[in-house]
Amino acid sequence: MQIPDLSSGQRVIRATCQRRSIYVAAVVGMAIAVLLIAPVVLMGASSAHADTGVDGYARCLGGGAKPPPPGVSAEDWFPSVHVIATDLDSAVPSAQVVQRLVTMGVNPNDAVTQVQCFVANQPRGAGH
Repeated sequence: MQIPDLSSGQRVIRATCQRRSIYVAAVVGMAIAVLLIAPVVLMGASSAHADTGVDGYARCLGGGAKPPPPGVSAEDWFPSVHVIATDLDSAVPSAQVVQRLVTMGVNPNDAVTQVQCFVANQPRGAGH
């Protein structure tokens, strides 16, 4: 009587789960990339007429976001701006910046919007 070797089956299951995890991570990463790129492409022509800087960033965020009052920096008024600026200035890809914001507790859709609005408006400095 032979006893079946279950250890090889466990390796197959483990390898399959690892492949699925990699596949899921790749799909999520691609989805974030599409969310970041598509609106910028679609807004390309209209953004030429829009405000930029802190005012444009606040308008882009929507939801009643207001620019900072005079003398208050964008980084202090919008805490995510500091994280986004630091990461993008350090050549961190936009998708990773979104993931960092989500890890910090920002809603995933809001994180995508914040990074898109930052890239489009470059809100640095103080309010007007």
